[in-house]
Amino acid sequence: MRRFSAIIFLLCTFALAMSAQHIQRNYHNRSMSDVLIDLDKASRRYKISFIYNELEDFTVTQSVKTANIPDAIRKVIGFYPMQMTVGDSLITVECIRKSERKLIGRLIDNHNLPVEFANIQLLNPKDSSFLCGGVSNANGDFVIPCQQKQALMKVSFVGYKTICKLVPIARIGNVRMQANSYLLKGVTVEAARVVEKVDRQIIFPTKEQVKTASNGYDLLDNLSLPTIIVNRAERKVLSLKGGDVQIRINDVKASMQDVLALQPDEVTKVEFINVPGLKYGNSNLDAVINYQVRRRYAGYVGGVSTMQGTKAGFNNSDGYFKYNVKKSEFSINYSFSYRSVEERSYESLGTYHLPTGETLHRNYLGYDSPFLYTTNNVQLGYNLSEPDKYTLNVRLNFYNHNSPVRGMNQLYQESGKANQYLQNNRKMLEQIPSLDIYYSLNMPHDQNLALNLVGTYIGTDYQYRMREYTFNKSPEESVKSAPLTDYSYDATGRKRSLIGEGTYSKNWKQMALSVGGQYNISHTDNIYVGSSNADTELKYSNLYLFTQLQGQQKWFSYQVGVGATRSSIHQGENGYSKWLFRPQVTLQAKASDRLSFKWSSKITSDIPSLSDLSELRQYSNSFEARDGNSGLKPFTGYNNTLSASWNIPLMSVYLEGNWTYYDKPIATSILPEKREDGSYLFVSKPENQKSHNYKHLLLTPEVHLIKDHLDLNLMCEYQNVKTKGLDYSHEFNYFRYGAEIRYMTGNWNIGYGAYKVEKSFWGEKTNGGEPTSNLAVTYSYKNWQFGVLGLFVFYPHGCVYKDELFNKYVQQKNKVHLADQGNMLVFAASFNFNHGRRYHTGSRKLNNSDRDNGIR
Repeated sequence: MRRFSAIIFLLCTFALAMSAQHIQRNYHNRSMSDVLIDLDKASRRYKISFIYNELEDFTVTQSVKTANIPDAIRKVIGFYPMQMTVGDSLITVECIRKSERKLIGRLIDNHNLPVEFANIQLLNPKDSSFLCGGVSNANGDFVIPCQQKQALMKVSFVGYKTICKLVPIARIGNVRMQANSYLLKGVTVEAARVVEKVDRQIIFPTKEQVKTASNGYDLLDNLSLPTIIVNRAERKVLSLKGGDVQIRINDVKASMQDVLALQPDEVTKVEFINVPGLKYGNSNLDAVINYQVRRRYAGYVGGVSTMQGTKAGFNNSDGYFKYNVKKSEFSINYSFSYRSVEERSYESLGTYHLPTGETLHRNYLGYDSPFLYTTNNVQLGYNLSEPDKYTLNVRLNFYNHNSPVRGMNQLYQESGKANQYLQNNRKMLEQIPSLDIYYSLNMPHDQNLALNLVGTYIGTDYQYRMREYTFNKSPEESVKSAPLTDYSYDATGRKRSLIGEGTYSKNWKQMALSVGGQYNISHTDNIYVGSSNADTELKYSNLYLFTQLQGQQKWFSYQVGVGATRSSIHQGENGYSKWLFRPQVTLQAKASDRLSFKWSSKITSDIPSLSDLSELRQYSNSFEARDGNSGLKPFTGYNNTLSASWNIPLMSVYLEGNWTYYDKPIATSILPEKREDGSYLFVSKPENQKSHNYKHLLLTPEVHLIKDHLDLNLMCEYQNVKTKGLDYSHEFNYFRYGAEIRYMTGNWNIGYGAYKVEKSFWGEKTNGGEPTSNLAVTYSYKNWQFGVLGLFVFYPHGCVYKDELFNKYVQQKNKVHLADQGNMLVFAASFNFNHGRRYHTGSRKLNNSDRDNGIR
């Protein structure tokens, strides 16, 4: 009998629990009257009674998750002067401070963010006696009924300067609160805009930085982040440390079109993640830049922009449009780029040592060869989101790259032999459609689940034309005769890939856990016809798993995690499958509110590229060729970084030291190969070498000469690189320096940056980048911005790229000269428009893409 009674009791309890009502709502700037109507419709038991006009002026910004209607009403009432009476089936809500007049406004800070839970007192202007008061809600809104026609308003909140001013009892709009000294879960900063955390800096853009920017690239350039260079003309973000930089918007990996469509006044803060965690997957990442943006929930936003060069063929043009209605956002982005260079030449001076002891000197003198390409990129997007609940994002992309002319014509000279003319041209047409589907679900207890699926097709048509002629007076006359050699071929590439990823995250008060995985599978089929005949079919799969824990204890912060990758690449019977492990730890210690130290250590893994794995020989000329190597293996890197960051109101200093060791890295070997006629062919081939030892020291001081108006950024770095190969050993040293200065006042933004040429060292080769000497002057007027950019200023003879090879058989000095890019002016104009209110679209945590076609 007792057992039967217990069963009956449990069944009744379960039935009651199943029948209990659960209320879950998310309100943003909704009137109290509308909220109560919504809750009345959701109620099964209660009827809610109130006077509509009496409560209409009170607004609600609140997430509601409760088990019953009375608790939901208590939560939306908050600190408003209202009273709720609950009966058996009737709930009455009324304002307990009756008045025809109300003081209505919104509290915001310097970054246009709402100030929540601020205390507002209304005092009698005659004797400062207390009349009434209120508290701002989550959106910064406040509504205070008051019979007076005017009152002395006193607003106070921790971290902000107290406001005391005479106001009319009416709608007064936004009231801006000035920050005093504030703490944002990181380092306390006074009169500054940077917060240090264990893996990132959080930067709050100033009014001047936002006002003089027309898109995301402009804003990022204005922020002057340490170790980051922004090229506005090329829409590129580069790292002074040589690695990759990933751009995200609301945690979503962003395309160039996304950054161009970003309106600076919608950016609340920028996260500069200078120690990327394991969740980003890419071991070559130097930094992740994440814009935190407020979105619209009704209305539209759009814009167009163009840049036109005056010398070489240069144009960038873009357009975007987004339309928001309720929970949906529809978007379209289009970008176009055009480059055309006539005065482009490639020169190579080489010394070749034969096994017989003979030494040859070969010079390749460059003729001006044309270079042309266009890109078209279209992106269609749809976003369905209910903030704090779920986000569905679908993007359809189409990328087209057409390069019909990419010449590299040369005069070949060798002592004792007749001169030859080398005619070289390449054509490529690449088309990449992709579909990207993303879903994120926020769960109770601060948990999140995010899923991402990306399908990509890459179609490539490639032509390589390489012919050698006996030189006869001029290139035009030379090509009239039959070629001595012809190493031309055509390649058709088709690649299909599918990338799936999922992550789970859980946040506690002072700790966060992330767990996730990604699976990437692709099939590449490249067919070569001509001097090289081959069908290279590559099958690739990659499984990546990770877990990461991050936390903070007073002055000490940490981030620890481990990743594991199983890579599998096969070409026919050749290939490999291997597990690689990637542990990472980052520790931060705050010596004071302005000074912090950070140490990061990680083990990385790199896999061979698809083109290096292709067993295919390609001839550069009759003397040189390049082979692939299907026997390549992944290699491991050990990275340690120690940095210090010091911030005071008028200055900030960042100092970083790095040591990286690669075991068995992939680099090029060059060996002479004897042919049947007794001559030698020098063959380049990628191989796993012995080691690569890299040491790097970087210092980047920033001085605010005139607060919020004039900034000076300095940079100096030192590199020491030691490489050991199967049959070589080299050491390289390089010192680099540079500076940028920027002046912002009113609607004007003037900046100039100059940096010594960047150099990188790998294997037996040094590669030099382009010199930086760029000027930018922009003027903003309402929704318009006009500008003039100067590229390679003070370089009248153009841009020169240099590299050197130090192989024991081959020593080369190579130079690419772009003569018509020196002192080039680029005129720019942009126009942005918008209409409607804003809301925060649910942000993505994942994003993947694939553009590796495997052709070389």
